[in-house]
Amino acid sequence: MPSTTFDHVSVVKNATITYDGRCSSHTLLFGDGRKKMLGVILPCDETVPEYDFQTHTSERMEIISGDCEVKIAGEDNFTYYRAGQAFMVAGNSSFTLRTEQIVQYICHLEG
Repeated sequence: MPSTTFDHVSVVKNATITYDGRCSSHTLLFGDGRKKMLGVILPCDETVPEYDFQTHTSERMEIISGDCEVKIAGEDNFTYYRAGQAFMVAGNSSFTLRTEQIVQYICHLEG
């Protein structure tokens, strides 16, 4: 069974909050220089039918709970992801996400 905790990390106190609080994450800093973000995305609705995110560095988005559809910049179609799956997004790129339920994720900042 995969670990459900990260040990020996520092947490940035201020959250990154977007879409009027519908998306939020906290950054974890590891002693070896790695960075990860733990986040929650609330379901889409008529007010926010989908979320658009920009990347600065390459990211591996690991879905911890829930499911969603994702379209990475340059792709024509959305791809379905559920808990236990992950997708990669290049640095200086973007992706669109839509979901009907709460999604929890770990963003592994790879670059």
